[in-house]
Amino acid sequence: RAATMAADARPKRGDEASKRSSGTPGTSKGTASFIAGSSAGLVSSLALQPFEVVKTRMQAHRLNMGPTKGMFATAGCVVRDEGVRGLWAGVTASCVRTAAGAGLYFLLLERVSRELNQRFPKAEGDKANAAFAGARTFAVGAASRALAATALCPITVVKTRMEYASMSGVTYSGVFNALWQVASKEGARGLFSGLGSTLARDAPFSGLNLLMYTKARAAMADFAAAQGREVTALDTLVAGAVAGGIATFATHPPDVLRTRAQLGGTASLAKLVREEGVRTLWVGSTPRIARRTLQQAVTWSLFEYIATALGGSSVLS
Repeated sequence: RAATMAADARPKRGDEASKRSSGTPGTSKGTASFIAGSSAGLVSSLALQPFEVVKTRMQAHRLNMGPTKGMFATAGCVVRDEGVRGLWAGVTASCVRTAAGAGLYFLLLERVSRELNQRFPKAEGDKANAAFAGARTFAVGAASRALAATALCPITVVKTRMEYASMSGVTYSGVFNALWQVASKEGARGLFSGLGSTLARDAPFSGLNLLMYTKARAAMADFAAAQGREVTALDTLVAGAVAGGIATFATHPPDVLRTRAQLGGTASLAKLVREEGVRTLWVGSTPRIARRTLQQAVTWSLFEYIATALGGSSVLS
C-alpha cells in the first residue's frame, strides 16, 4: 500500500510543479530566477547581518589584538559599545551585495544549466554517469558563483570595511561614499582586494552547496513520496540548511584570508598557519556557519517558492 501511495504521489508532485511553473505569464525563466534569487538574498541578508558583523569583528580582532573572544562575547561587546544598531553595521552594502549576487548567481545557474542540459543531456544509470552528473553540478555552481563574485567584489570590500568601521576609526556616510573613498585612496587594487581568496571561498562553497542541496532535496522528495505526500517548504528548508552548514565549514579558511586581505593584513595561507596555527583558519567560523546555515535554508526555500510562482522552475527541474 505504501508503494502504491508513493507511486501516486510522484505524478501528483509533477502536476503541482507544472501548475506552479505556469505562474505569471510573460516572465522568462531567467528573469524569474533573478527576481527569486534577489528576493531570497535580500531577506536573508537583512535578517542575518548580525552574524556577519560578529564574524568580521572576531577575525579583525585576531588580526590586530591577538586571541579572539567567543561569538556571544563579541556580540555583547558590539551592543555595549555601539548599541543594537551596531549589529547591523554595513547592512546596506551587505543587502546590495547579497541581493544582486544571489540574483545574478541564480540567473547564471539557470542559463548555464539549461545550455548544458541541451548540449549534454543527463544520462541515468551507472556510477560513472552519476559521478559525471555530480561533477557537472559542482562545476556549474562554482562557475556561476565565480562570475557573480568577481562582478560584486567592490561591494564585498565596502561591506567588510563598513562592518569594521567603528574599530578602524574610518567614517563612511554610505555605500557610495565608501566606494569613493576606497577607489580614490587605493584604486582598482583596493576595490578588488581579496578577490583571489573570495573566489577560493565562494566558488567551492557554491559548487559544494548546490551539489549537496540537489542530493538532499531529492532525498527529501523520495522520503515525502514514500509517505504519500507532497514536498513541503520544511523539506526544502532542511535540505538547504544541511547543504549550507557543511559547505560553509569546509570553505571557511579562505574567508579568513579574504577578511584579512580586505583589511590590509596577511593573505598567505602558509604564513598564517606558520605564525598563528591551524586553528586561526577557523576563527569566526561559529557565527558564519550559523548565518550561512540559516541563510541557505531561507534562500533555497524562498527561491523555490518565488521562482515557481513567477513561472520559472525549481533548480532540480
